[in-house]
Amino acid sequence: MVKLVPMEQADFSAYLERGIAEYAEDKVKSGNWTVEEALERSRKEFEKYLPDGLQSKNEYIFSIVDGAGDQKLGMLWVEVKMDSPSHDAFIFDFRVEEQFRGKGYGKQALAALDEKLLSMNVDSVGLHVFGHNIVAQELYKKSGYEITNINMRKVLRKTDSTS
Repeated sequence: MVKLVPMEQADFSAYLERGIAEYAEDKVKSGNWTVEEALERSRKEFEKYLPDGLQSKNEYIFSIVDGAGDQKLGMLWVEVKMDSPSHDAFIFDFRVEEQFRGKGYGKQALAALDEKLLSMNVDSVGLHVFGHNIVAQELYKKSGYEITNINMRKVLRKTDSTS
């Protein structure tokens, strides 16, 4: 079984640049942002939720490690709002590194998160998944997540930012 351990600063610095770039790419790919604006908008969203880095209020960023604690398999970032009437959590980012995918680590990490959140008296956990990420959608379904909303879009005319 994998473990979730608080992310170390060196790993966080590397994650931040990669996460900002990948989120920008996903927003462009999904048609939400243009290429020209994506990186700056992504950076601003990360700054909004992580103004104090790893010490940002209500934000928990974990490294996913193997059972022995020897190998970092990925990362998971969840926000927990304990100051609201219902104690809800939201997964902002979740990644199992490419070389470790398809081995059950993602499902184990989500189960470990469930245990952590239950110990914090969290009532529910949500997330957003991009429509083009079918593999992640299947993982979430198998882990008990249900669809709560669906946005749909039809491209009528291809432009540079939608190709």
